[in-house]
Amino acid sequence: MMSGFMAMTAFSLTELALTLSLLSLIFWFAPAGVLPDIRVLFSGTLPRLLAVAFPISYGLAVLFVEPFYVAAGFAMYLNRRAELEAWDIEQEFRRAFVR
Repeated sequence: MMSGFMAMTAFSLTELALTLSLLSLIFWFAPAGVLPDIRVLFSGTLPRLLAVAFPISYGLAVLFVEPFYVAAGFAMYLNRRAELEAWDIEQEFRRAFVR
C-alpha cells in the first residue's frame, strides 16, 4: 500500500514539475519588453495567453507521464498477484511434502 502512495506522489510531483517547466517556456521565449509581470499570476485575472497555456501545458505533462504511471500501477498489480499465487503454491508444497 505504501508503494502505491509513493508512486502516486512521485508521478504527481513529476507532472507538476513538467507543467511548470512548460509554462516557463512562455517567459523564456517572450520578446524583450513583452514579458508578463509575475504579479499578474497572483492577481486573480490571467492574461489570455496564460489562461490558455495552463491547461495545454498540464495536458502535455499528463500525456507524457501517464503511460509510465499506468505501467507502474500494472507492475505493482502483477507483483501482488505473483506474491499471492506463490503463497498458495508454497502452502500446497508444504502439505504435499509433510512427513
